[in-house]
Amino acid sequence: MDCPLCDINEECDDEHSQSALHRFNYALHDFNQSKTHLAGNRHGIQIDVEVIPLNGFKYDMAYNRNKRNYYLQMNPERFEKHNYQLKFSCKIKNVRTKHDDPLILVYYDVLYPSENFTMYDPNENPGFKKELLPGAAYTTEVHLNLDASHVSNYKIPVYFTFQTKSTEKEKMKSFSISRCIIVAIHDELIMHQEILEASPFTHQKWEKCTVIPPRKNFRMPDTWPIPPKYYWTLFWGLKKDFGTGILQEIQRKLEPGYVTPENYAEFFHILLWLEEMCVAVGLSCYNMENVKLRYKAGDVLELFVPGLAEKRPSVVKGDLIEIKAHGDHTSYQGIIQRLADRSVDIFFLDHDIIDQIKRNPDLEMDVRFILGRIHFERMHAGVEQVVENQYVNSLFPDKALAAKPAKLAYNLTEAELFNKQIYNNNEQRTAVINILNNTSKGAPYIVYGPPGTGKTVTLVEAIYQIKRLTNYKIMVCAPSNAACNMLTERLAEFCKTNEMRRVMSENSDLASVHENIAPFCNIVIDEDGNKEVVPFRDSELKKYKIIVSTLVRAGKYNRIHHPDVVFIDEAAQAREPEACCAIALLKKGKQLILAGDPKQLGPVIHSDLCKEYKYDVSILERMMEFPIYQNNTNYLSMLKLNFRSHPDILSFSNKFFYDNHLKPVSRQALNDPLSKMSIYEYIVHEKKVGIYGGSAVEFCAVLAKEQREGRSPSYFNEREILLVLKFVQALVSLKFDKSEHRVNPDEIGVVTPYIRQVYKIRDTLARHGFDQIDVGTTEAFQGREKRVIIMSTVRAQEDLLLVDKKYKLGFVKDDKRFNVAVTRAKSKLILIGNPNVLSTDKKFREVIRYTRSENTCCGAPFKDRTNKVRDDIVSKMQNLKLRDSKPPSN
Repeated sequence: MDCPLCDINEECDDEHSQSALHRFNYALHDFNQSKTHLAGNRHGIQIDVEVIPLNGFKYDMAYNRNKRNYYLQMNPERFEKHNYQLKFSCKIKNVRTKHDDPLILVYYDVLYPSENFTMYDPNENPGFKKELLPGAAYTTEVHLNLDASHVSNYKIPVYFTFQTKSTEKEKMKSFSISRCIIVAIHDELIMHQEILEASPFTHQKWEKCTVIPPRKNFRMPDTWPIPPKYYWTLFWGLKKDFGTGILQEIQRKLEPGYVTPENYAEFFHILLWLEEMCVAVGLSCYNMENVKLRYKAGDVLELFVPGLAEKRPSVVKGDLIEIKAHGDHTSYQGIIQRLADRSVDIFFLDHDIIDQIKRNPDLEMDVRFILGRIHFERMHAGVEQVVENQYVNSLFPDKALAAKPAKLAYNLTEAELFNKQIYNNNEQRTAVINILNNTSKGAPYIVYGPPGTGKTVTLVEAIYQIKRLTNYKIMVCAPSNAACNMLTERLAEFCKTNEMRRVMSENSDLASVHENIAPFCNIVIDEDGNKEVVPFRDSELKKYKIIVSTLVRAGKYNRIHHPDVVFIDEAAQAREPEACCAIALLKKGKQLILAGDPKQLGPVIHSDLCKEYKYDVSILERMMEFPIYQNNTNYLSMLKLNFRSHPDILSFSNKFFYDNHLKPVSRQALNDPLSKMSIYEYIVHEKKVGIYGGSAVEFCAVLAKEQREGRSPSYFNEREILLVLKFVQALVSLKFDKSEHRVNPDEIGVVTPYIRQVYKIRDTLARHGFDQIDVGTTEAFQGREKRVIIMSTVRAQEDLLLVDKKYKLGFVKDDKRFNVAVTRAKSKLILIGNPNVLSTDKKFREVIRYTRSENTCCGAPFKDRTNKVRDDIVSKMQNLKLRDSKPPSN
């Protein structure tokens, strides 16, 4: 078993238990177990803490009895007027009443070693020991000294150790009393405070109802439903054996525990049913009771859904929703047609229920969301068709294929390239030529595109050349509509509207469809600019040389459309059955190109059991493990020239994920004066011009504590929100010699792993006039880039004396999330976070180490938890009496 105290993957055996690291963490554990006891006045000692006033200032310091600490809040301007110093008096009083009952103060200190927290004796008493007679008092001071108003919570733990004198009634004993002072330096942020209402989500199962279907014809696809005989075994996650042999049957289909050519279809059918079961059960948690719906014009009902913006519940346009009057046994189904951050619009409900709500707006309703199965159905059909088409062997290529010489029927001159810059990029040019010549015949060709290396440019050039030199039918797919729209924009530069069609479903979000690609899409735009999808008939497929669609949409054309070449961009983000929706269109021997980066974010999987069977490993990542893809450009090209990021920014991902194969070539990022400025110096010293001597990467330390609201599982961090605002204000205020170097708000992106932090940062920036700044989760920023990226890491602990295991990063330390977040930046990367927590991860530790070497590690002062710091803490604790004790006899 791993050690419960030390943050290491090591057995907690006798050897580890005797190690210095474990002894240190055990001492901290013991201290934290005793904190409540230590905080109390006892044995006749009373200790009061007060701020030592300066120049008549008034202070609002409060004592929190529950948390046993003194809390003082001060804004940065006021702290500056204190010369970045605060002093606290600790008045120690012997409240015993008998004159012969003295106490001896034998030791006092700050428990955490820091140059910024110090104890001071204004009495200049030599040595520590001080006898306190009954009624006597003694005062010491605690000083906080900083060099600037660094936004943070400074938690100062101090302790005092005493001895009593032996008397006839009482033997001498030793004991300690601790005090904790927290100084919070920050501005007040006026943020939108959500009203924390009682949650309407009940998780209550519905009794059987008479169901009135929607007025619009809607048929739930059911070719691949969860088999009834498997239902309860899947429901219990393959953990219960009902004695029917079903569990053993399912386990046989999953053998040997991963996908193979022999188990391909059955393996993925089982995993798809497991995932569907998990999603459906999760969705049932959002059944609602006693809620009110608002009638809107056009026989539409609006439902308020708290948590919708956080995908809790996760619903999409086109999903079914079912409502009924509370206590009634007749329910009505409608279709979700519009989604906002906190509400959905329900269309096509029966007129009976609409009339009831129009007559009685206060009618209390019960609501349940119904899982849309279309994407599961198409994935089931896809894996089945891949096997039927005998294409599955191409997805498990034998290394013997590499022995066959590749024939190059085509070569390309610079003049023949659509994008001339590719000619001087060896990896891109090789990939295009090899795709054009199908050098990987018998296996997919992989374009391995790390961040900023021009993966999409390479695919577009390959499509251009195939279109120019052959009569092949081409299918271009990606997991998301946004990626498909971007591909369409690039392809539209050389395609006519009668050559390419971007096929969109009726449920597509049309907001991201730009005017330049609208003529290529199956949409119409009215005089007011409103867009509407026009159904795309299957018979129209043969009219176009290039079809662009999402992977799931491509599954609609299973057995109908058979392209010669299929391109899948962002293949590392797709579940393998999702990719099969497009692969299933290929006949045996036809060409497949996969493009993506397995080191960036992969598929989103809900079922932990599915992850045990590697369902979260994309087809791209799985295939790159085959020997045939190792150092063989006939089958794989790794793009190596990074056109995006400053070398200092790229260095972290290059080291940790790409074996230093990437070469930064962006002269724009390298020569950007912003990459040589210290932004934090501008914040704390209010300089009116940029301060040179910085680097492209800054780390801003903030000591604070993560927070949550209500029942939301998502974290936020107010101190980091404030610092994001300050960095944004500083960036847009910078003055340069040339006006084109000024930082515009739309050149800044803010990345944070938690959706609650996203909305609070977005709200705060909007209130200060920065609503054009993009703020999003790591997932939302994949594939994007900004001149400046500010990353708020959120997870934090303000307590400096917790065991290593308590400094938790959660999924913030995920390699793929880190890689995506830091590689979005072109010229400036600013990381904001708690160094005590971030230092538990080697990647963030490297960022902190680098910024220290470049003198761009800024913010609250902090110490790394080195062996020396650990030894200092343990040494101080030797004078701390966690339990009242008698001294050993001589």
